[in-house]
Amino acid sequence: MRHNIFVRLGHQDDEPAQDTADIIIDMIDSFGDLDRGLGQLLERLFKLGATPSEAAVDLMIVATAVYAADTGVSRERYADDGWTRMIDLNVAVSEPGLWRKQQDHLSRMLQFLTGDHWGFTFRDRPNDLQSFTKQPEEMDLTDFTQVSLFSGGLDSLIGAIDLLASGQRPLLVSHYWDGEASSAQRQLLEVLKDRHGDAFESVRAYIGFRKSDFAEAGSDNNQRARSFLFYSLAVVAADAVASTNKVLIPENGLIALNVPMDAHRLGSLSTRTAHPHFIRSMSELVNALGVDVTLENPYRFKTKGEMARQCLDRDLLAELAPASMSCSHPAQVRFESAPPQHCGRCVPCLIRRASLAAGLDEADTTTYFLDDLKKGVLNSKSADGKNIRSFMFAAENLRKNPSRARFLVQKPGPLGRDDLDAYVDVYRRGMNEVSEILKGVRTKHV
Repeated sequence: MRHNIFVRLGHQDDEPAQDTADIIIDMIDSFGDLDRGLGQLLERLFKLGATPSEAAVDLMIVATAVYAADTGVSRERYADDGWTRMIDLNVAVSEPGLWRKQQDHLSRMLQFLTGDHWGFTFRDRPNDLQSFTKQPEEMDLTDFTQVSLFSGGLDSLIGAIDLLASGQRPLLVSHYWDGEASSAQRQLLEVLKDRHGDAFESVRAYIGFRKSDFAEAGSDNNQRARSFLFYSLAVVAADAVASTNKVLIPENGLIALNVPMDAHRLGSLSTRTAHPHFIRSMSELVNALGVDVTLENPYRFKTKGEMARQCLDRDLLAELAPASMSCSHPAQVRFESAPPQHCGRCVPCLIRRASLAAGLDEADTTTYFLDDLKKGVLNSKSADGKNIRSFMFAAENLRKNPSRARFLVQKPGPLGRDDLDAYVDVYRRGMNEVSEILKGVRTKHV
């Protein structure tokens, strides 16, 4: 079953016939400005004296619409196989012809990212909304050396610390929707600002959709398309400033590859947020749209532990690490009568725990719901033991057959031949890192 979504830009935008659109998403507020948090992001850039191109703004609008569809259309209800949805988006852009040429590429990269089949129709923006940008009151005098993603997680924190400690002047771009990510970002930015003053600037975008926006379509919590939105926000920022065209995506190599731990998590069932193939596809799309921005993961050949151990200000990292948020679903522990926090047992939490054990001299003081991995026998059918057993299983298989790593790293997606050996090495080292903290942990398939 195909789901048709119409993205409307204001009252002058043509409304589709009711029988052709299942959902209508309004992107313009009652004042005629971009809504959904996009207008606020642009205003923040304008205040910095920076103005993005209309092509970059189009990318941000398209990415927001994709994110809305991804989080708003239930896989359980609308996917025939329980996972793969068919979604068509009708979006107004400044140059429809340019976007139509990239339609197939866009559909393929999103299918790789989310596992769904995406279709697009591009039309002209309404006459009164031909431009969302405006000339700044002052000349762009920004001197940023790069734009860097800042999610509030441990990797993005290390990325920011390294840039500042090396004398760079980054523009940190954040996306948030849930309270845990927002709180982590705010706390970390406050301390970084206190320590480094005007050595960096930050822009945060509050972009998301509520269940009431798609009441008839249900909702989906996987958020596979979030990285497309996040990268697009950073591209807009880099395109807006005159001093840099570089976007950095700080992510350790093990998570970026995200090799499935078992045969049941193939394809998009394992997230591909920072997979090299997706970053490369995103770069190709951006450049084809005429936006001169490059995207790069500077830590793609490092484990998370190596990132921590080689951090240029390890004292500051040790101080701030507990306030960073790495957990994939920090709010899920509320079902076990606990406030939102690191669960301590999901894949990102396990990699985080291993990295801090390997990378810092002092003990990890992060609060974890599952605080002691060795306290008792963990049920591998429950949330406590499921991912841990999978990690142990994968690590043992890799130990018995080290050459299999070359095959495994290529399962999530294609990798460049020149970099294949480096990806194999970082996968092996990353798995060894996690294996260290699992020594003595006991699981049982109850």
